[in-house]
Parts: sequence; structure tokens; C-alpha cells
Amino acid sequence: MVGHADYDYHGVSAIVTGSTHGIGRGIAKGLADAGANVVVNARTAADVTATPAELDGDADGRVVGVTADVGDPAGIETLVESAIDAFGTVSMLVNNAAVWPMEESMIGASLDDWDTAMDVNVRAQFHASKLVARHMIEEEIEGCIVNHSSQTGDRRTGARGVYGVSKTSVNGLTWRMATELAGHGIRVNAVSTDVTESHQLRYEAGLEAERRGKDRRTVLEEWGAKRPLGRLGRPSDIADAVLFLGSDRASYVVGTILRVSGGGNLQ
Repeated sequence: MVGHADYDYHGVSAIVTGSTHGIGRGIAKGLADAGANVVVNARTAADVTATPAELDGDADGRVVGVTADVGDPAGIETLVESAIDAFGTVSMLVNNAAVWPMEESMIGASLDDWDTAMDVNVRAQFHASKLVARHMIEEEIEGCIVNHSSQTGDRRTGARGVYGVSKTSVNGLTWRMATELAGHGIRVNAVSTDVTESHQLRYEAGLEAERRGKDRRTVLEEWGAKRPLGRLGRPSDIADAVLFLGSDRASYVVGTILRVSGGGNLQ
């Protein structure tokens, strides 16, 4: 590998939504290891209690947990207020939480599928970004917001229709908010991912393995092998992208959808 980067996030306080498992946990760990104070979040109190205890020991930054359902605007308000109470200020928001409706067809999808996907994947990112941005403007913080998108958001066809539409919306939200907030010194960007090791991907691989009479690990390896780089993404890959976007190395990067997909976005 050419070059090497280290990041110093001491003095930064970040919220990472949906961050007790998988990609979100990887992002929270990356930030905390780099010295940031991090609020981790999930709907399940047990996960929110366990994750800070597990991450805090090895991290330079302080990690606290807040139980909140980001599909509920009141939950997001509690999350942001709790983060400000814990750390005084919030200078970084990572909108990671998402849901994946399992229905492949747009015609087969229910209104509940649509509402849930839009509430969690789009409305939550908008509402959290708005609340955090207002806080940053009031406190004169030149902060950073990173949204989590997906290569499905670039597609005009294919499976996962409702999920894909929600991620297309995330891309549009990123561009619009980036334009509006740049004048305040707040940079808004997104990371767009493909198949990445996570609880959700392992669940989907388990279903596929059962259908095909194969081992789950075999299915995951097959999916990774289909990508140009020949492997699945890792949570640390996404964390590295977030660390870059939040750092001074990306001080002139605004409104970018950074594709972290091993080339999967090209297919």
C-alpha cells in the first residue's frame, strides 16, 4: 500500500447513529481510537450499555451510549440533547443507522416497507443533521456531518427497490445540506458502501445459504469474490473513509459521495 495516514481526533465529540454492531460500531471504534469522544446509539438498551464498556477500555476517547429509536423524531432529539449534555458540544455527526426492507420488488413492497425505510434511512438523517447543524451554528463550530449511503442509490434498476430509493434520497439530502451549510464552515459528505461485513449481511447470507444448501461463510466469500477487489468490505474500511472526511485532510471536500465499495459501485 502506498502512503500511510494517522488521524488525531482529540477534542472532537461525535454522534454515530446505529453504532453497536457492524459498520456503525466500526466507525465509533475508529473515532474513539483516534481520540474522539463518541456517543454510540441503538434501540436496544442492552447493546447501548455493553458497547461503551467494550470500546472504552482500548480507546483514547470517551464512549457513552444513548438508547434511542432514530425512526422516531423524539428519539433523535433525545440523542442529540444527551450528546450535548455528555460532552458540552457536538462537532461531528455520522448518520449510519439504516433498515433494509427484504422485499425485492417495488410492486410487492408495502406502504409499511416504504414508511419504515424513509423514516429511518432518510428522515432520521435529515432531522439529526438539522438539529446538529443548528447547534454547530449557534456554538460557531466548524463541524462535519457524514451520511451513510449505498451503491444501490446510484442504480436505476435492480433489486432492493425501496432501499435503493431511500439511498438515492440520502445522496440528494447530502448535496442539498452541503450547499446550505458550507457557508457556516460545516462540511456535509457521505460514504457509499456495497457488501460489507455486518450483522445484516450475515443474516442475508444465512438466508441465501439455507436456500442453496451451503455454508454462510461460503456465500459471503462468493459475494466478496464478485467485487473487483475480490473481497467483502470491512467496518474498518468505512471507518477509514469517515476519519478522512472528518479530518483536516478533507477540509476542501464538500458534498461528495465517497464510494467505499471495492469497486462494487462500478458494476
